Amino acid sequence: MPREEDYYITLGVDPGAPDREIKRAYYRLARELHPDRAKTPEEGRESAEKLAVISKAYNTLKDPKKRAAYDASRGNKKSAPAPTTASDSKQRSLPPSAGPPPSSDSVNTQRISQETSKIGQISDSTRMSSSDLAGQRVVTAQKAFVKGMQLYKSGEYKKALPFFEAAVQNDPEGEPHYHMKMATCMMKSKSSFTRAVAAAERACEMDAYNMDFKLGLGEIYETVGIASKAADVYRDILRWDPDHERAKFRLGLVEKIEQDQKPKGFLEKMFPSIFDKKK
Repeated sequence: MPREEDYYITLGVDPGAPDREIKRAYYRLARELHPDRAKTPEEGRESAEKLAVISKAYNTLKDPKKRAAYDASRGNKKSAPAPTTASDSKQRSLPPSAGPPPSSDSVNTQRISQETSKIGQISDSTRMSSSDLAGQRVVTAQKAFVKGMQLYKSGEYKKALPFFEAAVQNDPEGEPHYHMKMATCMMKSKSSFTRAVAAAERACEMDAYNMDFKLGLGEIYETVGIASKAADVYRDILRWDPDHERAKFRLGLVEKIEQDQKPKGFLEKMFPSIFDKKK
């Protein structure tokens, strides 16, 4: 097992590795070390210990500020490339004809609608390659998400929702946080609880080890009244991160709800005060 103090060695990546490479390395190791794959209890404990080390390294390196602070404390004198975001990586891969996305201030609902419509027209043209079309869709998704976040932060959830939907429609397999933000926005705008659950589940499928996504899914399950599924999600979070305070708190609330909803026996109905004292 690599030395815990060097997070880059722990994950098996170079100090200048971009975010996506770090994420891929973590997911690969997490799958290999998942306790469910252990054949014996001892192997399960060893896997859990190793996974804790891997998770600690990943949770530091995935955050730009924490990573910068770690690099400084690590004594890395070399000017490693700044960690790239998923959107940065995609933007650099775009063909010159696609161009950079316009500033967030210039994005509005009408333009998003026009660009989405334009993409549909382009798909029927022989003048644009499939890579060019994909690049256009990525740009449209990025712009839609930026504008959606502006409205979301202002509390205008109903206005923000179409932008998150446009982001998902144009880049459905690219960014799991598009799906998660759309799910959260649906819940806050009370537009479609069924679609919100589906979107949150999709985000967790795409990024299976993102505890924030799992927490969001659990809270959505709570809101729609699926306490048993919410409890399962919180327990899963605590398997990976036993000190996750929010998951502990939510699980306690859900377990209390489950207990209150549990059918009472005959004696408990006849003598509730006695059973209340036992609780």
